[in-house]
Amino acid sequence: MRTHPEVQRELRARSAGSTLPPARPRDLVGAFLRDPCPATFSLTCEQVPATVEEHGAGATSGELRRALSSTQDREVVAGLLDIASLHRFAPLSADKARARAGGPPLWRYLDALGEPVDDCPSSPYQKLMLDLLHDDVPLPLARPVTAPTIAQSMLIGGTARPGEGASGGLTVFLSSLAGALVQRRDVGRVITVVLAPEPTTVTVRKTPGLDHWTVHVPVDSPVALAQQEMARHRAGITWWLTKLLPRCGLTPDVVHVRYSDDGSLAVADAARLLGAKLVFTVTPDPHRHLAERHLEDAGDLTAMRFDLHRVRAADHLVRRADQVITIGGGQDEVLAHFPRLTTGTLLALEEGITPGPAPAERSLVEELFVPSALPRLDGGARGLPVLLNVGRLHPMKQQPLLVRAWLEAGLQHRTALVVMGGSSTDRTPDEQAVLDEVLALARSTPTARGRLAVLPAWSNDDVRRLQHELAAAPPPSGAPHVYACSSVKEEFGIAVLEAMEAGLLAVGPRRGGLSCYVDQGRNGFLVDTSTARSLGEGLAHVVGLGAATAPVAAAGQRTVRERFDIDTVAEPFAALYGRLSG
Repeated sequence: MRTHPEVQRELRARSAGSTLPPARPRDLVGAFLRDPCPATFSLTCEQVPATVEEHGAGATSGELRRALSSTQDREVVAGLLDIASLHRFAPLSADKARARAGGPPLWRYLDALGEPVDDCPSSPYQKLMLDLLHDDVPLPLARPVTAPTIAQSMLIGGTARPGEGASGGLTVFLSSLAGALVQRRDVGRVITVVLAPEPTTVTVRKTPGLDHWTVHVPVDSPVALAQQEMARHRAGITWWLTKLLPRCGLTPDVVHVRYSDDGSLAVADAARLLGAKLVFTVTPDPHRHLAERHLEDAGDLTAMRFDLHRVRAADHLVRRADQVITIGGGQDEVLAHFPRLTTGTLLALEEGITPGPAPAERSLVEELFVPSALPRLDGGARGLPVLLNVGRLHPMKQQPLLVRAWLEAGLQHRTALVVMGGSSTDRTPDEQAVLDEVLALARSTPTARGRLAVLPAWSNDDVRRLQHELAAAPPPSGAPHVYACSSVKEEFGIAVLEAMEAGLLAVGPRRGGLSCYVDQGRNGFLVDTSTARSLGEGLAHVVGLGAATAPVAAAGQRTVRERFDIDTVAEPFAALYGRLSG
């Protein structure tokens, strides 16, 4: 099977560990002038340090000055000014810059020069930016701390309920980790950086009772950003962070990023400008995607080039980070994708969860039977083993494949299936497409009626209360209820850990990180989730074991409670942050 030539060249160069020599200033700037798109802007920013080291800051700044003087394209001028701002070059005087550009790129450049900004905004975002420059935005001020301040970013998703939009297991983990870290004496405070849901307000908020702050960074977009759009907003995200964090007394000592994208590069820029150390959690994606998605010459070139761009972003973050870590269990695959890393430089850390919440005041299981516009269970499902699936409605989570597997294996005759995730109102295109496919499958099979429930995302506390309630009342057969993770793969699987902690029997994909804690047949089951047939056969086998799997579920619960308690997991993170900030 042939590989697209562009992918082939990339993989050949990376497998050899080769790196391109630093570009000459003229070639560096010329590449952006020829193709001034956001992705080229982002990659140009990453090449600047090597060019400066090889050819000098003066030559690089001079080439920026020449380019700024030779173009009349205002978008190109804006990009060149942002490149200058991010690297603290001053190729133009303030007056010359004002004559060549306007709006946010000019204001960021003038601010970097220490020059006043006096202009008229043309949008709520621009007004907010000017208000901050004029000290007209009320901001809280954190008290001084003596231990390190740690910032962690989550620009895809956010603090919304897990399973809604792009918010998933990382939302849960970072919230739990922050809560555990700030209760330690060796960590001063934790800041979680997310994108604001709208470009009209700045929100910096402290969690009651904890020195955990959430900073919502405004972006000039009316809708939540997808990864493909991050490069266009890179300079803006960096600027807001370098302004907001110091003004609120939240200047970090260590910054931790976890996505291979332009959003993480923006946060890494802010860390550099604020003098903070950088930690990067690397995973086999998107390198795995690059190798698997684009094997044929004929394909989606836009998707392929975006995957290539994310590969390069990951390489740049690995190069820039003071410490690269990976999620426990994925070290070998990461090392295969990153020739720069070694077993001595790559640190593997596990993730974890908080203990289960207090019991609910009402029966959450009964919510599965309440009539709704979406499918719900009926009386015929009572007493049956429940297969529960919780998470984002997304193609990678494969909820339609799960429903098809359940139907094709005939499991609707002896189990109930509950699929939970997605927004209840303002669904993303991915959410709507997945939901439509699930509903079409349900309508096509009359025997699924009353045995399939589809619900929007619940709060994490309510999901976990539901899991505990299910585990406390197994079916009359004595078989445990099942958590069915149908994902293509899970890098770690916070939702799986939560289900195991409650006492549900975990069934999840062989691919990914579950194998680092699921011991096949002893504390859970790993199945092939690549096709509906293989997934259905795996689920049918587990369900067919009946009450014999109750000890397996109990062993899974012990595994999580003994090994993945968030306080235990936080220990090595705190040690790492302390070492870097010491």
